[in-house]
Amino acid sequence: MEKEQALGRNQIFKTDTKSLIGSVVMGIVFVLACQITGQIDNLLPWGKVGMYLINGTVWAFFTGLLTLLYKQPGGLIAAEVEAVVSVLYSPLWIAFIFANGVASIWVSLIASKYDMTKWSHHILAQAGVCILGNIIVAVGLVLILGVPVNVAIYETLILIAVNWTFATIATKFAYDAIMKSGLIK
Repeated sequence: MEKEQALGRNQIFKTDTKSLIGSVVMGIVFVLACQITGQIDNLLPWGKVGMYLINGTVWAFFTGLLTLLYKQPGGLIAAEVEAVVSVLYSPLWIAFIFANGVASIWVSLIASKYDMTKWSHHILAQAGVCILGNIIVAVGLVLILGVPVNVAIYETLILIAVNWTFATIATKFAYDAIMKSGLIK
């Protein structure tokens, strides 16, 4: 039981000042990372057709990792800081607000049930981030940008496959390293 408490299992909320301030600061880092990777994607062939593979993976990574580290409301703060700033560069910002919120809450629910020490825990957490988040963005593609439904479906399936795979790997390694270092308790 003590080990579970130390790892934060069954804990969804963490409202200490360090977590709240850390989530705001990391929310800004999240914004910068998404801005940079969005520009990189735009330079590549898939970005020219609106498919943000690198950016989506970084989004899923930060959404998962920051929620695991800061719990709630820190995970939502970091995710929504990124979503609100996206109003400056994307008409899909409304979809991002919902996608980021749902994804962060999903990770919290998974982390409350599992100690996040196994690959399967991270696969499940990122499944919700990538599947739910990308479906919400797909709805935005159709309703806001007028993308044909079949194009939005194909793009979303590709994004889910790429984001889920790489974000899971990155989140697992980063989370394990941070927990092993003792930086987050």
